[in-house]
Amino acid sequence: MSSSFTFVTDFDGVWTNPFAELQAVHACVRSELGRLGGISEEDMLPLYQHFRAEVLARPECHGWRLDGRLSSYVDEDYFAVPTSIGQYIEEAPCDDSKKLRAAVLREWDTVLAFLDNCYHTTCNQFRTEVDHDLTEGAERVLQWLLHEKVQVVFATNAPAEKVIDWFAHHGYGVMDGRTTEPGEYPLRVYGRSGKQWLGETPQVIDFSGRKVDCYRPQYKEILEREHPDLVVGDVLSLDLAQPIALRAEGSPAGPREVGVMHLRHTPDWVLNSIGPGPTQVNHLVAHITALPRIVTKLRGSDRPAAS
Repeated sequence: MSSSFTFVTDFDGVWTNPFAELQAVHACVRSELGRLGGISEEDMLPLYQHFRAEVLARPECHGWRLDGRLSSYVDEDYFAVPTSIGQYIEEAPCDDSKKLRAAVLREWDTVLAFLDNCYHTTCNQFRTEVDHDLTEGAERVLQWLLHEKVQVVFATNAPAEKVIDWFAHHGYGVMDGRTTEPGEYPLRVYGRSGKQWLGETPQVIDFSGRKVDCYRPQYKEILEREHPDLVVGDVLSLDLAQPIALRAEGSPAGPREVGVMHLRHTPDWVLNSIGPGPTQVNHLVAHITALPRIVTKLRGSDRPAAS
């Protein structure tokens, strides 16, 4: 076994299957839009699906938009689909969206405020109803990582309590990363890690034709504190763009390798970005259970290799 090895990982989408939580958000948004617009559930569903098709038809224009800039794209980040539908309603390109926009603004200051409330209300409720929902095989992989003395650091936009509580259900103690030192405990978490927040000065990398803003100061601070060997996530823009940028510029905080989860919605531009180059993604990770192979290979190698 080699010396210290640090693995920075996202939580939802890597260690969990967030499909049920996402569907709950969709259901909340549809229900509230129907209520505000006086539209029946039967009529709201096809209208919502129409809005969804419209935003997915132009994924480069929709996603998690903050201060007019896209932090992630709708085709890579399916949790951004409801908010992208909100953007479509805000832009009001058709009669149905114009009517719904007016209906939302009768009760809310902005469409974004309405969407934020739907997200927070639903996700908080989901966490009270579901106290643990790790993907199959996650516990075995975590046990293997601990046995191999890998430092596991969760950097997630979910609250730290979610990670701490879900792993506590399985008997694992996860400590808060902000109140502990790197290497002090084998399992640590940075909740609300701010991966979405972009710096004032854009730093862009072109990933197979999709331009991604890589400068994310809050996330960068975490990476510079942890100096990971490996970073894995399910959304390239949020989880991997900043680590890749650090590696490309030769920063000691840049990981040796990065991996993206291969989910059913992973878009072609992400798949086409897999490769050994400094601004590419080294691994397409089929499932959490592939991590031991990746870690073992990286520990035994002095340089990155595509998988």
